[in-house]
Amino acid sequence: MSNAEQIDYWNGKVGDIWVQMQERMDAALTPVTAALLAAAAPQPGEAVLDVGCGAGETTLAAALAVGEDGSALGLDISAPLLAHARSRAEALLCDADFIAGDASTWADEGDFDLIMSRFGVMFFADPGAAFAHFHRLAAPGGRLVFACWQPAARNLWATFPMTALADLLPPQPASDPHAPGPFAFADAARVAMMLEAAGWQDATFHSLPFAMLIGSGDDPIADAVSFNLKIGPAARAVRDAGIGSDARPRLAAELGLYLAGGEVALPGAAWLVTARA
Repeated sequence: MSNAEQIDYWNGKVGDIWVQMQERMDAALTPVTAALLAAAAPQPGEAVLDVGCGAGETTLAAALAVGEDGSALGLDISAPLLAHARSRAEALLCDADFIAGDASTWADEGDFDLIMSRFGVMFFADPGAAFAHFHRLAAPGGRLVFACWQPAARNLWATFPMTALADLLPPQPASDPHAPGPFAFADAARVAMMLEAAGWQDATFHSLPFAMLIGSGDDPIADAVSFNLKIGPAARAVRDAGIGSDARPRLAAELGLYLAGGEVALPGAAWLVTARA
């Protein structure tokens, strides 16, 4: 998708679904959030920009860390997610700001000590230009810290549903692995070159394998099925094909293989990337 298409996509039904799934997604990504914040280490008094902040989980954490003398700004293109983020900040009496905007062009200059993102940087039509723009927004010596997905083959949470439903779905078109999307930054060497070309220094990629929790509660399998039909590659494919009634029992049977300790969790793997201006 182009940036304009991404804006339309995240301001439609998908944005509303992600608002409904906020608690579930934050729980599923808890290991990534903890690692991201540990690497970013926002300090009291710092200015933080959270790119693709979504419903605000990481922005709110940064705001608490920087305190009254600092600032935390969440930037996203999705009005529904931003409205939810503002409601969360108000409920927590948290001094975080949330702004709608395309991060690849937003603002002409900045002075951010930390620019961070949890899976919000892989969707730009021109990621090289976006990273160069972030560099202009950073203070001298400012830090860039973001999480992005490793290859799809290492993220069973995303590939498993599509494999389980393959015979029910129409043939899926081949896609450009570097096109904007969840796995656009899977190639660490390519991303490192983009960062260097954009002016960022000392880029480091830390591998973060983790178990992605997709089902819990009284009926973890049904919960996992619901998760897969709302979030991830299979959700859109199933909606487009109109096979929800057939997909549910198939997914329930297959996901049952991953039930352990009252939870359903599938392997995931992210890159935790750090660099400095």
